[in-house]
Amino acid sequence: MERPQVNNNSSATVMLGLEGMAVLAVSEHDGELEYAIETTAATGWCPVCGAIARLHDRRPTWVRDLSAGDRPVTLVWVKRIWRCVHPQCEQQTWTETHPAIAPRASWTERARAHACRRVGRDGHAVAAVAREFGVGWATVMAAVRDHGEPLLQRACPGAAATAIGVDETAFTRANAVCGTGFATGIVDLHRVRLIDVVPGRSRKVLADRFSEQPDVWASAVTVAALDLFRGYGAALSAGLPNAVRVLDPFHVVRLGFAAVDDARRRVQQETCGHRGRGGDPLYGIRRVLRRGADNLTEHAWARLLSGIEAGDDDGQVAKAWVAAQELRAIYGCRDGDHAANRLYDWTVLGIDSGVAELARLARTITTWREEFLAYFNAGRISNGPTEAVNLLIKKVKRVGHGFRNFSNYRLRLLLHCGIRWNHQIPTPLRGRLPRLAA
Repeated sequence: MERPQVNNNSSATVMLGLEGMAVLAVSEHDGELEYAIETTAATGWCPVCGAIARLHDRRPTWVRDLSAGDRPVTLVWVKRIWRCVHPQCEQQTWTETHPAIAPRASWTERARAHACRRVGRDGHAVAAVAREFGVGWATVMAAVRDHGEPLLQRACPGAAATAIGVDETAFTRANAVCGTGFATGIVDLHRVRLIDVVPGRSRKVLADRFSEQPDVWASAVTVAALDLFRGYGAALSAGLPNAVRVLDPFHVVRLGFAAVDDARRRVQQETCGHRGRGGDPLYGIRRVLRRGADNLTEHAWARLLSGIEAGDDDGQVAKAWVAAQELRAIYGCRDGDHAANRLYDWTVLGIDSGVAELARLARTITTWREEFLAYFNAGRISNGPTEAVNLLIKKVKRVGHGFRNFSNYRLRLLLHCGIRWNHQIPTPLRGRLPRLAA
């Protein structure tokens, strides 16, 4: 009996959306949909001799596809097996193929591409996507690699970067065997995108990464933001000789308030003979000491003054707090010359203050003086975009419950933070809000 004709323009075929495929039947089994499909090709051609082939047999193949609503979908592809009519041809039989379903694949290519978007663009866990499609973890990660790596090659996250920022994030946690493993991220500050992430936190790993780039890329970078880590500074000087190094204001101000904390702890030990406890004057204002003077309320000012008066007999904590506030205020200067004058006065006062923590901080800032003042001449650029990308990096790591394979870690970070995904935006159903409709 001849096989019934299939309407290639049926609504089910249109909903399937696979070019060259037609729907034979649709059924539901245990809450899952099954689409019986076949190719629309009526004739086959021998791949060796080119002669027309005849139909030899049909064999069903089950593959996963995109879900329909909340119901999983399985495609039952009734494959044709062709036979060459020439008896002398070495190609006896073969099975038809389709670009949307790879040979021996467990799911369609569009489902694999969707899994890559879920893991890369949306930052979902690989295990969660694997459960949704009913496949294994390794199957989903293979799809992320197959579809994600060509995307990165086409997108080139580091292309045309003129301002970059470098910072480290934790890759692996410390345990009884080894310490915390770090990774260094390189971020495009203007486009707020991750350019690359390399294992380790040292001058060598960053310098090696820069040496691998073409000279055109290195010469295009004019500004580089960093924290107070000499390894990064040396790597930027060697790898990006044309870039102006800018010290990140956040890390500088944080270092100033860290000196206040160190001074408070030392004075606490000298006066009370123990670490801070509840009821100790300086311990009670430890959080107030880390706030900007312009953010203090009247109640906070009263607590600050009473705590210093009761626990800071020599005024060392007060000197450290005033110096930290002045260091923070320098970033409000209108130009580089004004900032240089105030920085010089601040350095002299810090060295002559008699507070060990302040003197150490002043010496540290002096060694970074050029990078400190470059902030005012380089468009007041900072590592703020780098810190924003670091938050996305930490989110991906939390979703994945940690990583052991750095290649997978790097790929997922670049897909999530390094490229802009091009996807179809749904058409709005209404041109205005429903409550405004007549």
